[in-house]
Amino acid sequence: MVTESSSASDILGKLRRDNPDVTAAVVVTPDGFAVAADTSPEVSADALAALAADLLVRASRSAREFGQGTIEELFARAETGYVIVTSAGPEQILACLANPEVTLGLLLADVRQTAAVLAEE
Repeated sequence: MVTESSSASDILGKLRRDNPDVTAAVVVTPDGFAVAADTSPEVSADALAALAADLLVRASRSAREFGQGTIEELFARAETGYVIVTSAGPEQILACLANPEVTLGLLLADVRQTAAVLAEE
């Protein structure tokens, strides 16, 4: 069950309104719990939250192992779209899914701006 913060939910809603190719946006705790979500009906916010946290932990461990420092953002392109996971402050993560037709530069700019706003909350 997602415990929603109305302010974070509003911020996620704005991201999806500003970039309609974003199909899901979830604020996640480092241990994988969804705090707020704005998703399409076919996307489970809880599943996306758990997977996003796991991706970030594994990528961070790999980056440290190879001397790359701290992971700030993960980006993956798949057959049916994109997955972006980024830090949104010291204790939360922003995970987004987007359609393959998205303009990638605009998507990254919108996600980074949203993460910065969430980090200020």
